[in-house]
Amino acid sequence: LSYYIQKNAKPAQRAELRLVVEAGSVLEDEDQRGAAHFVEHLAFAGSTHFKKQELVSYLQSIGVRSAKDLNAFTSFDSTRYVLPIPTDKPENLERALLVLEDWAHGLTLTDQDIEDERKIVLEEKRLRAGFGRRMQEAMLPKLANGSLYKARLPIGTEVSIATNSADALRRFYRDWYRPDLMAVIVVGEIDPEAVGRIVQRRFG
Repeated sequence: LSYYIQKNAKPAQRAELRLVVEAGSVLEDEDQRGAAHFVEHLAFAGSTHFKKQELVSYLQSIGVRSAKDLNAFTSFDSTRYVLPIPTDKPENLERALLVLEDWAHGLTLTDQDIEDERKIVLEEKRLRAGFGRRMQEAMLPKLANGSLYKARLPIGTEVSIATNSADALRRFYRDWYRPDLMAVIVVGEIDPEAVGRIVQRRFG
Protein backbone atom coordinates (compact mmCIF):
# COMPACT_ATOMS: atom_id res chain seq x y z
CA LEU A 1 0.00 0.00 0.00
CA SER A 2 1.24 3.48 -0.88
CA TYR A 3 0.65 6.50 1.32
CA TYR A 4 1.18 10.23 0.88
CA ILE A 5 1.26 12.70 3.77
CA GLN A 6 1.62 16.46 3.43
CA LYS A 7 1.47 19.17 6.08
CA ASN A 8 -0.61 22.15 4.98
CA ALA A 9 -1.50 24.74 7.61
CA LYS A 10 -4.36 26.34 5.67
CA PRO A 11 -7.19 26.05 6.37
CA ALA A 12 -6.31 25.82 10.05
CA GLN A 13 -7.35 22.79 12.06
CA ARG A 14 -8.50 20.87 9.01
CA ALA A 15 -7.28 17.82 7.12
CA GLU A 16 -8.52 15.86 4.15
CA LEU A 17 -8.06 12.12 3.93
CA ARG A 18 -8.52 10.03 0.81
CA LEU A 19 -8.51 6.35 0.05
CA VAL A 20 -7.80 5.80 -3.64
CA VAL A 21 -8.45 2.33 -5.05
CA GLU A 22 -7.10 1.77 -8.55
CA ALA A 23 -10.11 -0.35 -9.46
CA GLY A 24 -13.16 0.85 -11.32
CA SER A 25 -15.92 -0.38 -13.55
CA VAL A 26 -13.68 -1.57 -16.40
CA LEU A 27 -12.52 -4.45 -14.17
CA GLU A 28 -16.03 -5.79 -13.63
CA ASP A 29 -17.01 -9.24 -14.87
CA GLU A 30 -20.16 -9.49 -16.96
CA ASP A 31 -22.20 -10.46 -13.90
CA GLN A 32 -20.78 -7.49 -11.95
CA ARG A 33 -21.73 -4.52 -14.15
CA GLY A 34 -22.12 -1.56 -11.83
CA ALA A 35 -20.41 -3.42 -8.95
CA ALA A 36 -17.59 -0.90 -8.42
CA HIS A 37 -20.10 1.89 -7.87
CA PHE A 38 -22.43 -0.35 -5.84
CA VAL A 39 -19.59 -1.33 -3.47
CA GLU A 40 -18.69 2.34 -3.07
CA HIS A 41 -22.24 2.95 -1.82
CA LEU A 42 -21.99 0.01 0.56
CA ALA A 43 -18.91 1.53 2.19
CA PHE A 44 -21.32 3.75 4.13
CA ALA A 45 -23.74 0.93 5.02
CA GLY A 46 -21.71 -0.99 7.58
CA SER A 47 -18.18 -2.14 8.37
CA THR A 48 -16.12 -3.85 11.06
CA HIS A 49 -16.00 -0.85 13.41
CA PHE A 50 -19.04 1.14 12.25
CA LYS A 51 -22.43 -0.51 12.07
CA LYS A 52 -25.13 0.79 9.76
CA GLN A 53 -25.74 4.54 10.29
CA GLU A 54 -22.97 4.72 12.93
CA LEU A 55 -20.37 6.05 10.51
CA VAL A 56 -22.46 8.98 9.27
CA SER A 57 -23.66 9.71 12.82
CA TYR A 58 -20.10 9.77 14.15
CA LEU A 59 -18.81 12.00 11.36
CA GLN A 60 -21.69 14.43 11.82
CA SER A 61 -20.88 14.57 15.55
CA ILE A 62 -17.39 15.95 14.77
CA GLY A 63 -18.68 18.47 12.24
CA VAL A 64 -18.46 16.58 8.95
CA ARG A 65 -21.52 17.36 6.81
CA SER A 66 -22.32 14.09 5.11
CA ALA A 67 -23.99 15.49 2.00
CA LYS A 68 -21.55 18.39 1.47
CA ASP A 69 -18.17 17.19 2.80
CA LEU A 70 -18.12 13.40 2.84
CA ASN A 71 -17.91 12.04 -0.67
CA ALA A 72 -16.91 9.13 -2.87
CA PHE A 73 -16.93 8.57 -6.59
CA THR A 74 -16.30 5.77 -9.03
CA SER A 75 -14.87 6.00 -12.54
CA PHE A 76 -13.86 3.47 -15.17
CA ASP A 77 -10.43 3.07 -13.59
CA SER A 78 -10.60 4.02 -9.92
CA THR A 79 -12.74 4.51 -6.84
CA ARG A 80 -12.00 7.40 -4.48
CA TYR A 81 -13.24 8.12 -0.99
CA VAL A 82 -12.91 11.65 0.41
CA LEU A 83 -13.06 12.40 4.14
CA PRO A 84 -12.42 15.98 5.36
CA ILE A 85 -12.17 16.30 9.14
CA PRO A 86 -11.42 18.90 11.82
CA THR A 87 -8.08 18.30 13.54
CA ASP A 88 -8.74 20.29 16.72
CA LYS A 89 -8.93 16.98 18.62
CA PRO A 90 -6.13 14.42 18.07
CA GLU A 91 -8.54 11.50 18.30
CA ASN A 92 -10.36 12.71 15.18
CA LEU A 93 -7.42 11.80 12.96
CA GLU A 94 -6.97 8.39 14.57
CA ARG A 95 -10.66 7.64 14.14
CA ALA A 96 -10.72 8.92 10.55
CA LEU A 97 -7.90 6.57 9.60
CA LEU A 98 -9.90 3.76 11.19
CA VAL A 99 -12.71 4.70 8.78
CA LEU A 100 -10.29 4.41 5.84
CA GLU A 101 -9.05 1.07 7.16
CA ASP A 102 -12.60 -0.25 7.26
CA TRP A 103 -13.23 0.98 3.71
CA ALA A 104 -10.06 -0.77 2.60
CA HIS A 105 -10.82 -4.23 3.96
CA GLY A 106 -13.59 -4.18 6.56
CA LEU A 107 -16.89 -3.74 4.72
CA THR A 108 -19.55 -6.15 5.97
CA LEU A 109 -21.58 -6.30 2.73
CA THR A 110 -24.52 -8.09 4.33
CA ASP A 111 -27.40 -9.39 2.24
CA GLN A 112 -29.81 -6.95 3.89
CA ASP A 113 -27.55 -3.92 3.35
CA ILE A 114 -27.13 -4.88 -0.30
CA GLU A 115 -30.88 -5.15 -0.84
CA ASP A 116 -31.49 -1.84 0.95
CA GLU A 117 -28.82 -0.07 -1.10
CA ARG A 118 -30.01 -1.60 -4.38
CA LYS A 119 -33.09 0.66 -4.33
CA ILE A 120 -30.93 3.75 -3.72
CA VAL A 121 -28.50 2.95 -6.55
CA LEU A 122 -31.38 2.23 -8.91
CA GLU A 123 -32.96 5.58 -8.08
CA GLU A 124 -29.62 7.32 -8.69
CA LYS A 125 -29.44 5.63 -12.12
CA ARG A 126 -32.93 6.85 -12.97
CA LEU A 127 -32.22 10.40 -11.80
CA ARG A 128 -29.16 10.54 -14.07
CA ALA A 129 -31.05 9.36 -17.15
CA GLY A 130 -31.14 12.76 -18.85
CA PHE A 131 -30.08 13.84 -22.31
CA GLY A 132 -26.38 14.04 -21.43
CA ARG A 133 -26.28 10.48 -20.12
CA ARG A 134 -28.20 9.13 -23.13
CA MET A 135 -25.74 10.87 -25.46
CA GLN A 136 -22.82 9.38 -23.52
CA GLU A 137 -24.29 5.88 -23.75
CA ALA A 138 -24.82 6.31 -27.49
CA MET A 139 -21.34 7.68 -28.19
CA LEU A 140 -19.27 5.50 -25.85
CA PRO A 141 -19.14 2.38 -28.05
CA LYS A 142 -17.67 4.47 -30.86
CA LEU A 143 -15.26 6.39 -28.63
CA ALA A 144 -14.10 3.19 -26.91
CA ASN A 145 -13.22 1.65 -30.28
CA GLY A 146 -14.22 -1.89 -29.35
CA SER A 147 -12.60 -1.92 -25.90
CA LEU A 148 -14.35 -3.05 -22.74
CA TYR A 149 -14.95 0.60 -21.78
CA LYS A 150 -17.89 0.64 -24.21
CA ALA A 151 -19.98 -1.52 -21.86
CA ARG A 152 -18.74 -0.48 -18.45
CA LEU A 153 -20.33 2.82 -17.46
CA PRO A 154 -19.74 2.96 -13.69
CA ILE A 155 -23.42 3.28 -12.80
CA GLY A 156 -24.20 -0.03 -14.54
CA THR A 157 -27.57 -0.76 -16.14
CA GLU A 158 -31.00 -0.94 -14.55
CA VAL A 159 -30.96 -4.68 -15.10
CA SER A 160 -27.51 -5.17 -13.54
CA ILE A 161 -28.34 -2.99 -10.53
CA ALA A 162 -31.55 -4.92 -9.96
CA THR A 163 -30.05 -8.38 -10.44
CA ASN A 164 -26.37 -8.32 -9.36
CA SER A 165 -25.98 -11.02 -6.74
CA ALA A 166 -24.51 -10.37 -3.32
CA ASP A 167 -21.77 -12.89 -4.14
CA ALA A 168 -20.81 -10.96 -7.30
CA LEU A 169 -20.48 -7.72 -5.31
CA ARG A 170 -18.45 -9.41 -2.58
CA ARG A 171 -16.21 -10.99 -5.23
CA PHE A 172 -15.45 -7.57 -6.73
CA TYR A 173 -14.54 -6.22 -3.27
CA ARG A 174 -12.39 -9.25 -2.45
CA ASP A 175 -10.58 -9.28 -5.81
CA TRP A 176 -9.81 -5.60 -6.26
CA TYR A 177 -9.63 -3.88 -2.85
CA ARG A 178 -6.03 -4.96 -2.38
CA PRO A 179 -3.12 -3.09 -0.77
CA ASP A 180 -1.12 -3.04 -4.01
CA LEU A 181 -3.99 -1.17 -5.68
CA MET A 182 -4.55 1.35 -2.89
CA ALA A 183 -3.18 4.65 -1.69
CA VAL A 184 -3.92 6.54 1.53
CA ILE A 185 -3.57 10.33 1.30
CA VAL A 186 -3.57 12.75 4.24
CA VAL A 187 -3.12 16.51 3.74
CA GLY A 188 -3.74 19.22 6.32
CA GLU A 189 -2.66 20.76 9.59
CA ILE A 190 -1.08 17.59 10.94
CA ASP A 191 2.20 16.15 12.22
CA PRO A 192 3.36 14.04 9.25
CA GLU A 193 5.55 11.73 11.32
CA ALA A 194 2.75 11.00 13.79
CA VAL A 195 0.28 10.40 10.97
CA GLY A 196 2.79 8.11 9.24
CA ARG A 197 3.00 5.97 12.36
CA ILE A 198 -0.80 5.66 12.53
CA VAL A 199 -0.99 4.73 8.83
CA GLN A 200 1.69 2.06 9.26
CA ARG A 201 -0.08 0.66 12.32
CA ARG A 202 -3.50 0.65 10.69
CA PHE A 203 -2.49 -0.59 7.24
CA GLY A 204 0.80 -2.40 7.82
